[in-house]
Amino acid sequence: MLRKLTIPLLLTTLSMLLWTSAVAADTYVAEKADKITIGTGVRVRATPTTSAAETGKLSLGTNFTATQRTATKAKIGSQSDYWYRLDTPPKGWVFGGLLRNFDSAKADAARLTLIREKLGAADKVYGGLYGSDHENQSPLDFADAVEVSQFANRAAAASKNPEVQGELELAYWRAVQISLFKIPPDKASKAPYAAWLKQLGKHVFYTEPSAEYLVNPRNYWKLADRHKRDASGDAIAWQAANAFVGGECEGFISCMSGRSQMMEGEYLKRYPKGKHVETALQHVNDSLAYIRKEWKNQPDEITDVDLKEWQTILAPLADSKAAREASQQLKALQALLK
Repeated sequence: MLRKLTIPLLLTTLSMLLWTSAVAADTYVAEKADKITIGTGVRVRATPTTSAAETGKLSLGTNFTATQRTATKAKIGSQSDYWYRLDTPPKGWVFGGLLRNFDSAKADAARLTLIREKLGAADKVYGGLYGSDHENQSPLDFADAVEVSQFANRAAAASKNPEVQGELELAYWRAVQISLFKIPPDKASKAPYAAWLKQLGKHVFYTEPSAEYLVNPRNYWKLADRHKRDASGDAIAWQAANAFVGGECEGFISCMSGRSQMMEGEYLKRYPKGKHVETALQHVNDSLAYIRKEWKNQPDEITDVDLKEWQTILAPLADSKAAREASQQLKALQALLK
């Protein structure tokens, strides 16, 4: 009796498996489409579901050609999209909400778009001498910032357009600085931070007053010099002008003057008609006003305040309220020397 029941049961089970397999096969649609990942650490799954085993991860800006997609969209969080099959290692399925169509003929535009989505416009400053709470200004965490920097580096190397290269090379240093801001002060010697700092080497330095690692401003200025004839040069120079130089002036007017000349002063010399002249002049006026206020209180510092350099910086600037104020401040300081 048991044998008689077992055969029909096996046949029924086999039929159900074949039917299930047929249904599963019908849920996939052949579709050859070039894609690019728009997220960091994008998970690849063994089957098109979030509960499936993870076969690997794709970094930001990874290109691949999908060979299949699911017939229906899945909803994950607030996103509704298809799953796409990846046939190159790590093989598996990637949720479409983390992908975007990719046209290799417009690769530069696609990569710049991704960078701007992660970092904002090229001249958006995170931190800087005049920033506040800079470690929390970017939504990127340490790992994300490292991945964004690596993507920017690869994208710059792949581009043949100097203008695009300039923005992407700048994006590398911007993302590096964000990653440095995210290193906990007491964990720099531990993984994964120590290896990253070792890789960056002399391009970054540690400053005691704020207890953090910073990108050496020379990296920005060298980049600005390479792209001085490109439109991106203005944004690069502005980032350089806002880069931390480390240390503290402790109120000494010669230091305040020298630092301002190294930062916004350098920007004004390179770009007297630049996009950020007015903001730079606001910082200059703050510095000159402080120097003027402290002039008589710091007689030993006076000879180290280079007023001739300020004259050189301000002379080419177009007339504006801020420029006039700076000129008046400078004349008042020059009068104090007589």
